Amino acid sequence: MHVTFGLSLDARQGPSLQNSFNAPVVGRLGFLSLLETYLGLAKPEVAAAQRVAIYMGHLQHHDDGTRFYSASMKVDSVGTAAKLLSWRDEWLLGGWRGTALASHPVRLRELALVESTAVAIPAGEATRLQLVEEMLKKTGPSPITSVSLVDPLEDFPSLWRRVLACLPGVQVKNPIPHGEGALRALQEKAILVMSGKEPLSKIPSIEDGSVQLVRTLSFSTAEHWLSAHAAAYPIDRVVLAEEQGDSLDTMLVATGGVSCGFENPSQLRPALQALGLALEMCWTPLDVGRLVDFLVHPVGPFSRKARSALAKAVAEQPGIGGASWIKAKNKIAEGDDGKELVLEIEFWLEGERWQRDQGAPVDALLARTDRLKEAMRRRLSGNPATVATFAPAHHQCAAVFDSLSELSRQGVSTLTPRQVEQLVAHATPTGASNPGAISQVGCMRSASNAAACIEPADEVIWWMPSTPMLAQQLPWPSVEVQALKELNVELRHPSRQLAALAMQWLRPLLAARKRFVMVSPPPGAEEHPVRQLIQKLIPDFEAQALDLDAACDSQFLGNLTERVASLPFPDVQRHIQLRDPLNLSTSSQSYTALNELFNAPALFVLKRIARLNPASILAVEESNRLLGILAHRVFEMLFAHADALTWSNQKATDWFRAQADELLRTEGAILLMQGAGISLQRFQMTCESAIGSLLDHLRGAQAVRVQTEAEFDGALGPVPLTGKIDLLVELPGNKLVALDMKWRGDNYYSRMLREGGHLQLALYSSLVKQKTGTAPAALGFFILESGALFISHPGVFPQAQLTQPPDNVTVETLLNRAKATWTWRTSQLAEGQIEVVPQEATDDYNGPEGTLPVKGPSQWDRDYLVLLGGWE
Repeated sequence: MHVTFGLSLDARQGPSLQNSFNAPVVGRLGFLSLLETYLGLAKPEVAAAQRVAIYMGHLQHHDDGTRFYSASMKVDSVGTAAKLLSWRDEWLLGGWRGTALASHPVRLRELALVESTAVAIPAGEATRLQLVEEMLKKTGPSPITSVSLVDPLEDFPSLWRRVLACLPGVQVKNPIPHGEGALRALQEKAILVMSGKEPLSKIPSIEDGSVQLVRTLSFSTAEHWLSAHAAAYPIDRVVLAEEQGDSLDTMLVATGGVSCGFENPSQLRPALQALGLALEMCWTPLDVGRLVDFLVHPVGPFSRKARSALAKAVAEQPGIGGASWIKAKNKIAEGDDGKELVLEIEFWLEGERWQRDQGAPVDALLARTDRLKEAMRRRLSGNPATVATFAPAHHQCAAVFDSLSELSRQGVSTLTPRQVEQLVAHATPTGASNPGAISQVGCMRSASNAAACIEPADEVIWWMPSTPMLAQQLPWPSVEVQALKELNVELRHPSRQLAALAMQWLRPLLAARKRFVMVSPPPGAEEHPVRQLIQKLIPDFEAQALDLDAACDSQFLGNLTERVASLPFPDVQRHIQLRDPLNLSTSSQSYTALNELFNAPALFVLKRIARLNPASILAVEESNRLLGILAHRVFEMLFAHADALTWSNQKATDWFRAQADELLRTEGAILLMQGAGISLQRFQMTCESAIGSLLDHLRGAQAVRVQTEAEFDGALGPVPLTGKIDLLVELPGNKLVALDMKWRGDNYYSRMLREGGHLQLALYSSLVKQKTGTAPAALGFFILESGALFISHPGVFPQAQLTQPPDNVTVETLLNRAKATWTWRTSQLAEGQIEVVPQEATDDYNGPEGTLPVKGPSQWDRDYLVLLGGWE
């Protein structure tokens, strides 16, 4: 067996033109696994999180409160253990034997003390290499006959060099240029400059197109170009995409090409988010945003349909246990597997929670992790696409479960949110690959690392090279580095690593036989060192660049692109004329529907007749609307008590304080979240003040009864009408007062009354009169935030602010105008004419005399306004 081995060849993707049997091309992990397999040393993989948990136990065993890591362990035990474990692994790779001299620095001595009991820690790369070295010395290298190194031997860690010394036929293959003509001259010059054998100097311009820089303002433009270029010129081609490879694959497939299979591992894959979201449900106060994420996430512990139903309930009433939640839960219980789903809901969302600063019991975290692991296991059969999606989630759950089990064995009783997050992150440190990343037949050869470009190709395309990952400086002071040298530990040399990286960056250029193309990222990204090198060697490299956004008519791109004529946005017409009349529904109309018809008929048609709904985005945000809804619920609950009007302000305040937590937990949990203290205090103070103010007004008017959300049905002429009155107050002598509650807006609503624009209250008055035979004695607005009550008639609420409409505007006047407006608008619709009214309507949009003034649509209907021509 002949092995080609390189430090970064694990990132090699292929396919290769030179593949042959018994000639693997591998990186560090690949070669180590290969050796272990042939030597009989292969074992199940141990997750990084489990190794961290075990090492943390050894650190705590030796922690007497005075160790150099003691303070850090108190703040972030998992993070500290992970960092020190990485130090240990790097030292072992350099040949450390776990010892230290008495004269050595304290940190080295204390880590050596920890190492004295850490012999049973699951093997990392270094320990595995030690076992391989021992076995090779005993059994020999069979079946390996030779090894070709694509990196200099001195670039490998000490333990790797010792293992390679046990293998036969180890040779280093130095990089060589594969190009022709001017391209080869550039390659040879670049090698000499980067190796330090020649100073940086210019070479003649390359005008044969063998070296090309491609510029663009957007990723999608470049992706379309590459797809068209690959289809038009099918040659032996390698695409190197260190980033954005999955996006490139998506565009290749969408434009008729084939996918290269760029995996792009990421911690943000949906499969790896499920466990973190599930464990977030352990904490109080509940993060409502994370609750919604848990419910709408594609990967979860129980039915996605059930979670979606609960998500809609939370969006309506932010919390768990409110009316919307119970309604959704009852509906789930009536469906298939309803009982099992209800049990899952109770386990994950309605069970015990723990304070974030105190931590959750490890046993509780184990139970949740095990339950999610089992849910993921059940999905690992059947459709291969489903298996590819859920396998990383199952692997992550298993790793975290093993880590939690280890911590439980060590006697750890609780973990804080930070520790849980760290364990989840270390369970899959490299992230998960795209489950849809599949190399399709006929794809271009590809690589995700410049160092993996070791085979020549006619054309090499380096896709969006930008900021490279540089060698990190050693994290230890010189005195500790010197002590490690005394122990024969060979640490990495950052300067040598940087030089090695520079030579690895040249590999894509050296691999090109006929053409090298560098597609630069959009403006603003850092320039890659290789691009800077070529600019220095070829001064007009940038000047000869192909600008994709400006070259559509050029000879080079002429056969790959088609210019699309620029069209202006269409002019917005005042009227939309239909061939057929529009007939309105005979169902009851609300004030909201009438307001839309009167002020924005086109909006009314889209919403009420065409029944178009904008895409819903389930989100829970603090807003005046939410605060107003919660305040309405407070008064609804308050006046559910028959004797509430006899309560003192202090008794009512005490009642509110006793009820507020439950109300907010079930319907306004967003105000209980961390960081929402100011908003919570503002809501509580506003409600307490509003309760006292309203009770004062009611006592002053000698109110005998208050109905909340009083529902009435009636008609406005021929139009069926329905409405809910926030507060219907009954006074002595069977007098009634209709009040509408608003969260804020003193000036706006007082002006509305003063100017006679209170159509909503007039409609309520009409509905009350139709049902009781008596119109309300007064109408008004109660403003929660200020406690102000604006009333339309004197002699009703002595302490209220009298805000009388104009003498010529009565309830009957407003009703007659509303009837006339209805007639006008419905006659337009009957003729198939829909008027498009802008947001700021001018007087020429008003209807015939006797109709209500037209105000235009509300800014809150922006989704519909775009359909009607609101392009800006």
